[in-house]
Amino acid sequence: MSPESVGIDDSQDVLYRLVDRESGEVLITAEDLLDYFMEEDREPPETVTFVRAHQAGRARRKTEWAVLQVVDRQGARIGAYDIGRVSAAFRPESVPSGEDRPDLGYSFFGHTCEYPRAGEIWRQWATRRPVEPGEWARHPSDWHESWLHVVQTAWFDSGRNATRYETGGTAVIDSTAITTRDGFYCALGEAVNGPGGYFGSNLDALFDCLRTMRRDEAAPFRLVWRNFAASREALGGGFTERVLALFEECGVEAELS
Repeated sequence: MSPESVGIDDSQDVLYRLVDRESGEVLITAEDLLDYFMEEDREPPETVTFVRAHQAGRARRKTEWAVLQVVDRQGARIGAYDIGRVSAAFRPESVPSGEDRPDLGYSFFGHTCEYPRAGEIWRQWATRRPVEPGEWARHPSDWHESWLHVVQTAWFDSGRNATRYETGGTAVIDSTAITTRDGFYCALGEAVNGPGGYFGSNLDALFDCLRTMRRDEAAPFRLVWRNFAASREALGGGFTERVLALFEECGVEAELS
């Protein structure tokens, strides 16, 4: 069911839709969220606030299973989170008269997202698509975990699998911006599957991608790892050796330069 069919204003400013999973009915759309993307060690809030909600009064106020959709400026879904049971925490009638875009709270009985920069990254993706080459590396290293989370969430929400889709014969990793293991997986996903691409988020997931690629008889590729010594120093020799062992086991030739 489309947002228009339930009377929700899905203008270019909307970034989030809260949808009943069973019926497809849109409960609320909003331009931003407060207290959903949080530090892992913070106490979860009782209420998540939908900032500048659109036409919320027309939608029902609770559902047993909600999906939080992230949408781009054209209204296309680019990511989603299964939320579980939600209930409106306060009514739009409590907002002062004349406020056409009120902030409305919903009580979430599921989990919030423990990647604090993810909301900012989703906004970038929604505003400037497609993702630019090397965009992840322009953020500080403490953003890379959230960037990798957004990549993985968007990748699988689009219906793609943990495998290789690009057809180029060579994937190139440049160690210049790689200072964390999350950054390594951001770089590897881009090298193998293009900007915004996913190719593992830990060693087990990397092996799954490599194994699936081989099972599906995807075209083989060669990996060029530039300035490998810098990666080994930043990531640890044990980690880089395990990565190289996985590539060798799955038939990927790695050139270290």
